[in-house]
Amino acid sequence: MKKLIAIIESISRAGGYVSGLFMILIVLLIVVEIVARTVFNASTLISDEYSAYFFVAVVMSGLAFSMKEGAHIRISIVRSRLSQEGQHILDLLVLLIALVLSCFALYHSVLMTYDVWDLGMTADSISETPIFIPQLVIPVGLLLFILQLASGFLRRLLSFPTR
Repeated sequence: MKKLIAIIESISRAGGYVSGLFMILIVLLIVVEIVARTVFNASTLISDEYSAYFFVAVVMSGLAFSMKEGAHIRISIVRSRLSQEGQHILDLLVLLIALVLSCFALYHSVLMTYDVWDLGMTADSISETPIFIPQLVIPVGLLLFILQLASGFLRRLLSFPTR
């Protein structure tokens, strides 16, 4: 079980690196656009569109890494008033609810991406990017997030305080 948790956490770390890479790509794309406009009085014509695609990639590929690092917002007003055992139970319950909601979101994001692919939809821009390509990041990111939630749930379950 611990080996599975370690593998999931490695995958989450890789997602964090991918997220950082897409952030760098956003910066590079904006710099290229600025230079093209100021020096050559021209535009790439795709910087807005692709910056938005890359931003979705930043968010979705960074979800699992953020969860692993404890960077998601946690409202602790209720949790701080509970005993250690109560906190553990609340954490398990919250992780379970997050798993269910994330699985629901994953299911519908897969359906959405499949429908867009099946219909052959493209962006209404000069690039005519097939929309399913940037949308693939959503189910992949949710899957990584679900794996990290499951890892956190298992880790919590294995470390449940005994009396």
